[in-house]
Amino acid sequence: MTERTKKILLLFLFIIITLLIGFAIYYLFFRPLIAPAPVPVIPPVNLAPTGLPVIPPALNLPVTIPALNLPPGIRPEIPTIPPTGVVPGLELSYQATGGITAYQTLSDTSAQNTTLSTDGQNLIYYDSPTGFFYSLTQDGEKKIFSALPFKNVSNAVWAPNKEKVVLEYPDGSNIIYNFTQKKSITLPSHWKDFSFSKDSNQIAFKDMRLDPESRYIAIADANGGNYREIQALGKADEDVYVSWSPNNKYIALYRESLDHDRSEVYPIGFNDENYQKLIVEGRDIKFQWSPSGSRLLYSAFNSQSNYNPLLWVTNSDPGYLGTGRKSLELQTWANKCTFYNDSIVYCAVPKSLDQGTGFSQALADEIPDNFYKINIDTGTKEFIAQPLFPTTVDTLMVSEDGKYLYWTEKLSGQIKKINL
Repeated sequence: MTERTKKILLLFLFIIITLLIGFAIYYLFFRPLIAPAPVPVIPPVNLAPTGLPVIPPALNLPVTIPALNLPPGIRPEIPTIPPTGVVPGLELSYQATGGITAYQTLSDTSAQNTTLSTDGQNLIYYDSPTGFFYSLTQDGEKKIFSALPFKNVSNAVWAPNKEKVVLEYPDGSNIIYNFTQKKSITLPSHWKDFSFSKDSNQIAFKDMRLDPESRYIAIADANGGNYREIQALGKADEDVYVSWSPNNKYIALYRESLDHDRSEVYPIGFNDENYQKLIVEGRDIKFQWSPSGSRLLYSAFNSQSNYNPLLWVTNSDPGYLGTGRKSLELQTWANKCTFYNDSIVYCAVPKSLDQGTGFSQALADEIPDNFYKINIDTGTKEFIAQPLFPTTVDTLMVSEDGKYLYWTEKLSGQIKKINL
């Protein structure tokens, strides 16, 4: 064997040994002990959809719910989660007869100072962004009600005939505007808390001059003339509720604390009458007159009501104030109610209230309401509707024919309607 052949064999042997050593190292230290199982491929299955479709918030598209079979005109908002307290499978009603009830949204934007129009069926409201007043039909058709815009109005107080309105502004200025005559009259900036007489020809208010000794509850004509002081006000502003009663007997109610759980209410007449007082079982009293002024609906809270508002009613004609007083045993505020006539009241009642909510009504701004019908002659109350989707009532109104219940929603300001 030549020297050259030996070198070739040694080189070949070296390569073989190197490969064997490399394979041995891989086998002992680097190979996987268990090979990964192959991932099975699952073919797609066409499953039937369940529940409500979820709509991306930015799209805000309408959703059709075949199971509800809503009649024309009923367009409840559809959230992406089931409404609170609604039990799946319960039958949906289109009329407030004691169950889950669909309702209609009449305005897409926030409405302020909403009131029934003179026909008792349609609505009028103030639209802050545009400054115009609009009329709104039962079907949601909107038309401009005022010929001119009124920018930055902070509050509007309607006359019963809806031809006039007191407009209050953030800087304290006030005007009375007559929609029929298309005229406005400027009122003193130190007048506030306005209330119209039943015939719409006069106004009651607080005259809040700089000197407390010169402050009065007063009245004037709806054009600002014939000013007359009725009762010295002094520093009692927060305890006086100006409200011209429909029976033309009272101009205001004065509240005074009696003890921890009771208050005294003194009606104030127009001619220094010495009317009897009313004892109220509670504090933070809110009032509402019946259409004739013969009844007074009010709410108050005390320790017996868990410091939550409780609804009461009493006779209110002179000589009968305080008689027939009874608790309606509903925890809500009088300003969440509306009279249909002297005997029937509709109220929005929060589903539940935590202890102490009576100290601040704002604590209930996000608590959903149910609707009740109350006969204040007998004290009987009837649960008439749980709205299909949660809603919190700010202002409640009933149409003159008793067919519809309207309300402005607390947070959105939208106007809603439910069939009675």
